[in-house]
Formats: sequence, C-alpha cells, structure tokens
Amino acid sequence: MKTIRHPLSGRFRSNVICGPVVSVIIAMAGTAWSADVTLNAGPGPGFTGDAIDTSSFAAALNWSNALAPASGNAYIVPTGRSLRTPLNGAANLAFAGDSLAVSGSLVYKSGSVATNINTYTIDNLTLNGGTVNNASNFLSPFILAGNGITVLGAGTSTLLANNATITVSAPIGGSTGILLLSTNTGTAGRQVVLSGVNTYTGNIQVSGLSGALLSSTGKLAFTIGATGVNNTITGAAPFVFDGTFAVDLSAAGDTVGNSWTLVNIATVVETFGSTFSIDGFTENNTVWTSASGKYQFREDTGMLTRIGPDTDGDGLPDAWEEQYFGVGVLDEQPGADSDYDYCSNLLEYRSGTDPADPDSYPDTEVNGLIIGDGLNDGWELTFFGNLTQIPGGDPDADYNTNAEEYAAGSNPNAILSYPDTDFDSLNDGWEKHYFTTIDSTDAVPDGDPDGDLFTNYQELFAITDPEVQISSPDTDGDGLPDGWEVKYFRVAAEDLSSVIVHYGAANDVDGDGYGNLSEYKVGTNPILASSTPSALAYWRFEEKTSGVVPYGNDTGGNQINTVLDSSGLGNHMMTWRNYTAPTYTTVVPFAAVPLTAATNTASLAFVRDAANLYLTDNVYTTGGVGLNSQVFTAFTVESSFRTTATNVWQVVVGKTGNPIGGQAPFSLKIRASDNKLIAGIVDGAGTAKEAISTRAITTGAWFSTVVTASATELKLWIKGASDAHYILEATTSISGAFYTYAGVNAPWVVGLGKWNGFDADPFSGNIDEVRISPKVLAPADFLIPVSGNDFDMDGMDDTWETTTFGGTASLATGDFDGDGTDNLTEYRLGLIANSGSSGFTVTRGAGGLLTWPSVTGVKFDVLRSTTLAAGSWTVISPPAGIDGAAGSTGFTDPAPPVGNAFYRVALRP
Repeated sequence: MKTIRHPLSGRFRSNVICGPVVSVIIAMAGTAWSADVTLNAGPGPGFTGDAIDTSSFAAALNWSNALAPASGNAYIVPTGRSLRTPLNGAANLAFAGDSLAVSGSLVYKSGSVATNINTYTIDNLTLNGGTVNNASNFLSPFILAGNGITVLGAGTSTLLANNATITVSAPIGGSTGILLLSTNTGTAGRQVVLSGVNTYTGNIQVSGLSGALLSSTGKLAFTIGATGVNNTITGAAPFVFDGTFAVDLSAAGDTVGNSWTLVNIATVVETFGSTFSIDGFTENNTVWTSASGKYQFREDTGMLTRIGPDTDGDGLPDAWEEQYFGVGVLDEQPGADSDYDYCSNLLEYRSGTDPADPDSYPDTEVNGLIIGDGLNDGWELTFFGNLTQIPGGDPDADYNTNAEEYAAGSNPNAILSYPDTDFDSLNDGWEKHYFTTIDSTDAVPDGDPDGDLFTNYQELFAITDPEVQISSPDTDGDGLPDGWEVKYFRVAAEDLSSVIVHYGAANDVDGDGYGNLSEYKVGTNPILASSTPSALAYWRFEEKTSGVVPYGNDTGGNQINTVLDSSGLGNHMMTWRNYTAPTYTTVVPFAAVPLTAATNTASLAFVRDAANLYLTDNVYTTGGVGLNSQVFTAFTVESSFRTTATNVWQVVVGKTGNPIGGQAPFSLKIRASDNKLIAGIVDGAGTAKEAISTRAITTGAWFSTVVTASATELKLWIKGASDAHYILEATTSISGAFYTYAGVNAPWVVGLGKWNGFDADPFSGNIDEVRISPKVLAPADFLIPVSGNDFDMDGMDDTWETTTFGGTASLATGDFDGDGTDNLTEYRLGLIANSGSSGFTVTRGAGGLLTWPSVTGVKFDVLRSTTLAAGSWTVISPPAGIDGAAGSTGFTDPAPPVGNAFYRVALRP
C-alpha cells in the first residue's frame, strides 16, 4: 500500500490499494466554498428587491442564482434593496442560507393574526448600514433569533420597530459604526427589545416614541479608555434597562476624577429597572461601585467615574465619611438621612452639603444649575422624584404653593394635607381662595354660604365649591350633585335626605324629553320645559393637531373615547385600530367658529380605501351613549367637509342601520354620478326620502352643510367658500323626522357609511365641526349664522321686506308689484318694490346713450342682439363690468351694427 496525491484536490485524500489484478483509487471531493448570491442582481436597473406581498426569504423570486436560499451559499441584500419575509407565512421560519449580509433592508411582514409572535432565525446576520424593519400591518411583534448579528462599517445600522415590537434574542457583536434602535414616532407600545448577551461596543442611538428595552436576560458591553473615550448610548427617546452592563475597565487608567458617559441622560429618557445590574459592581441607592472600590456608575447621571478610595463600597468616599462623621467612622449608610432634612447622605455627598446640618441642603435644579429656589432638593426628590418643581407650583391643587407646604411641613402631593395656621380644620389656602382671608365670616367649618346643605368642612373634603350651590357631593350616587337637587327640587325647608329622594337621574320632571341627568350635564333647567339642550353632540376634533386618533380598547377592555363630545352629554366617539384611525391636521374651514368665536385648531383627515373597507378611516359613537338610541321629533345635523375624491360615493356623516332597503336612518353623502350632495333619511312613515343639492361638490374646497328635519320638511343647506351665507339647496316633504324601529339603537359614524353594520362609501379628505341638535335650528343659530338682518337668507333685508311687503314671505324671484322687475332687483337697486311705476327700465338718449336706475356698489353688463334669437346675445360692455353710480348710470355702444339692434342690461349677482 502506498499513498498518492489526488490530482484535483491538491491534498492527500486517500490510499491506492495495489493487488495482482486491479488497483482502485478512492477520491474525495475538494472543500466546498460558499457562493455569493445577491438580491435582484440580474434583471436590470430599477429593481429594488421584493415588492409588497412578495418574498424571497424562502423562495427563488429575486435571487441572482434564481434558486431559493440554501445552505452552502452566502446571501447579500445590497443598499437600496429590500428582502421581505413571507406575508401570512409560518409562525416560525429559519433562513436557509449560511449567512445573510444586509446593506439594504430586511422587512418583516406578519401573519393575519395580531397576536402572532413569530420567531425568525437567521444565522450569521451582518448589518452594514442596513435596516431590519417590522412593517407588519397587524401590530404583530416578532423575535429575531440566530447565532449572532454583526454590525460592520462606519455607517448606521438600524433595528426599526415601525409597526410592532422587535425582540432581538440573537447576540449583537462588532465595534464600528452606529447601531440605531428606532421606533414609530406616532404610536406608543412599539419597542426594540434586546434580550441577548450582546458584545457590540460601537455607539448605540435610540429614537422614536417608545424607544428600547434591555430585557432582564440582555446584556450591553462597554469598553472604557484611559482618556475618557468609550462607546455610549445617546438619542432622544426612552430606554429601559432591566438587564446587565458589562464594563471593560482594563484600559480605564487610574486617574481619580476621570469620567465616562455610558448613557447620555441629557437626551435619553432612561429608566433603570429593579433587575438592572453591572457585572462585578455592587449597588447602593442607584450608585454602583466596582469590586476594587475605584469606579462608580451613577444611574442619575449615566456616568462612570474614577473615585477616591471607598473601602466599604457604599458610594461614600472614606475621606468624606471621616470628615463629617469622625475619624474611622465608615458605617454611615448612603441612604440614611443623618440630619433629618429629607436629603440622604449620598445626595449630600453629591451636592457638597453638610450631612450633619439640617440647614445645609442641596438647592439646585436639573443638570446641577444652582438657582436657589428655596426648595430643598431632598424634599423635592422625596415628594416628586425630580427637581423640576417651582416654589409657586401647586401640584396637588389644594391652593397652597410648594413653598407654603414646605414651610408648613405638609405633603405637597396630597390635597387633604395642608397648612392650617388658625387651627380651624380648614385648609388655609382653600379659605383664601374662596373667602379671601382665613378669618372671613364665611370661612368657618360649619358655614354653608351657598345653601347646598353641606358645610364648608364637608365641601373641603368633597373637593367641591362652597360658594356654588350646584357644586356639592352626590351622596345618593345618582350622578346629580345634591346641591343641584336642592336648587331645583327642594320644597320649603326640607332637609337634604328628604330632597334627594324626590327624583332620580332618569326622571323627566318638566316633560321636555330630557332626563334630569341630561339637563344637569348641559346646564339646562329640569323644571322648565322650554329649557332643553341646544345640541346632543358636538364633535370639534380639537383633541390634537397632529398624529392619529388614539384607537382600540384600554388594558381593561374598555373602549377608548378619544373623539370628545363638547355638548356635555358624553356622546364620545372612538375608532377601532390604527388602520381605521384618521389623523389630526391643522387644515380647517375657518380659523374661528363664527357662531361661538371658539378657536378652530384642527380637523380630521380621512383616507379612503375602497378596496378594503376594513382599513378605511372612520370614527363612531361608542356603545351605550344616549345619542345612539335618540328618537328625534326634529333635528339639525351640521358639518363642514373638504373632499379629495370625485365621482365616488362618499358618506360624510351617517347613522348605522337599514330600516328599509337602500337607506340608512340618516346619511349625508356625495353621489358618484354627478357629485351632488344628498341628505337621506327614513321618515316617520318608514319611507326613504332625500334632499339633493342643485350644485356639484368640487374637490379641494370646504363646504359647510346643514340638514334640518321637522315633522313635515327635510331641508339641505350648503355654504361654499365663495358664498356669503348658507343657501337652501333642496326641500323635501316628509312624514315625521325620524323612523322608530327595532334597530334604532346604533352608532353614528363620521367618515364612513354603515348600512346595517356593513361598511360602505368611505370619505376621502377632511371633516370638521359636526353638530347634532334635537330641533330645527333657525338660520341665525347655524354654526355659520346669517350675516346682517336676512334670516330667511333670500338676499333681502328682513326689515325692508316687512316694511315693503308686510312680512318676509315674498320670494326674491317674485314680482310683488307686477312691474316686471323681481323683488331682489328692486331691493338691490333701491327701487320701490310695492309700486308698479318704479321698475327697472332702460332708456336711449342722444348718440345712442343707454341709461338705467343704479346705485353704487353694484355692476352691470350690457348685451346686444340683432335678431332676438336664442343664443344671439353678446356682451359688449367691458369684461370688468360697468360700475353702478348713485341714481343712474349709462353706456354707449362703441361699435353699433348697421340696421336694427336690441340691447339688454343685466345686473350682476
């Protein structure tokens, strides 16, 4: 037997077995080297990797070798290209390649179930300026696992929790570039979670609303240099540290006073949790000291410092303890308050004050800026946990300032802990607020200056106003303050217990259709039938000026009422998820609401998704609110909107339900065929009725609308941007304003139609100032009221109409005196509208001069025809028109035709 070299492998691979008949060579294959496979390398320019809803993660789709990822290959996602994970794929999936290098992006797409927490395992993942993005549509977190992630290059590599949390269990290594932990800027609850034992020693930045979390199993590494150089964590976002820091001090040097920033707390909103630790350090009151006693890390500064000797490792240098507590005394505890001034020994050490003198205490502000505000830092930290309070502040709203509470020794966070210098059991600040001085004749414990049958002492503890009768406790828990019941229902000198049993919240004492609780909420008189709520719901959309409407349920499963009803009746609105949430915007129809002068800061912007109504923006009233079950005898619905779509059905405001086929109980919608606005109802007789506008709704312009329904008439009013006031566009006869049927208790919706619960006709654009009133409002009471004295909005002053016609019933297009001139023209030109001899006439004078009655402030056009045939009239006056003059005005044809000519004078609108 002898050994030979295989000619292909270049290595000693096998033996040749020699015998008398045959020789056999057994050759082994050479070493298999990984092939580089690039995403979208071949098809040509313009390719950016996987498109939405496509994935090359486990498929051949866009790889340069046209094969699905497999072992034996190294995979590359270049800059500008995206590799997506499968949409609705397996709950857990592993990348089959030997490695994956990302300079572009790796985009995670979840399954359709929001509770999925998928684990994606990628061995040998490299980020070289690349991004890992959780772009799930369904708020699904995912776990990024594997044997290791390496951050390379001088650029920034990003872990982006865009639509849901990313938990990185794979250990992150490397020492160059920047690792950015980024979260969504508009929605809370989306974090980057580091749960692995990371060795990365490059700089880390954190950004976004929710920031990052180092979990209890996670570790971050820091390398310290003697010159103060180290890797650090920066950024303007939250970062919660529940895990471990591993600090390499081998090159830190030994110069006392040197310091290194591990966490830049000036910008990072840091939280060190109860499970936080530092390898080899011990902790005393958030100060971590190394085993050698030479290095300290302080959670409140985020800094590591080389300190003098601290042999017991309590955070207090030995020399300092001996200076204040005696030679050889090293057992004073850092958390103790030796002089009882609210300041721990550790705080006094940090601040340079005397721990044995109660009159020596820190008085600083944030970042150590000494301003001497008179508030002991220890007192501030004890009661507030921060140094941001001011002497004149009153955080517990008990009418005593921080300085007063500090001087009195009371708790500034407890409303019932207060100074009482006259020892009458009444809060000094409360007495001064309501009665000017603490010795006022009204400022006595058993006084009842507002007559609500509660003493001052009782009102103090109930936190009610002792000078306002309807501000009082509610001892029977019916939602009605007892003082309110005393005001309206007390008979003679009844005592309180007798008064509050007369009526409950649901009783309608005056029979006006509104129970006591509704009347209390809106401030109307419960014993006067003519005193009723002016609006049942008024959604102004003023909660924010940007960002999405908060959505869904709270942790207790309760609906989040985030679109607030300003009527006082509690008919709030919500939206279901972030993909149905409209956004707040400062684009508004008017800067101030004309009727109320209230500042208008925001509207809601709705995005239409006709292909998938589940994702369409809308807000709706929550279950159980009174408006849902309201049966109207009359109503007014007002809104302003600005659409960005055309020739599609759109609902601005509607009520869910379908009492008869094809019509909801109420809807204000734009018709697809001609963009006309339609107010639709099912009337009291169960008949579908509609009032349809004469004008078409155009895109990009604001329209304010009013729909009124009495027992007999449905009316639609519109005010466009160029209209001086609302214009009555349509009137339809009805039999009752509202249809009562089994499904009447259903939500009202803004931005979407819901016919019997099914979504339809989503709105696109902005909606603002939606108000629902339980009666037919007069035009003077509309949100944009009539200007001047024209309450029937016919263009003629009501006083002039009454004087001329004996009332306001005459139409603008009518001719009261039969002289051939309509009433509106006579009003505008100052003619006598009730005299047949005072009509609008045109006369011809010398040289062809045409003259006619006129006033200033109007314009006319002159038209000419030679045949009087339809369509033969031509404007011959200047394009700007002819300005009216007082008394009369005139015009001469500059080029009269040969033969006959006929002239008309038209008054411009």
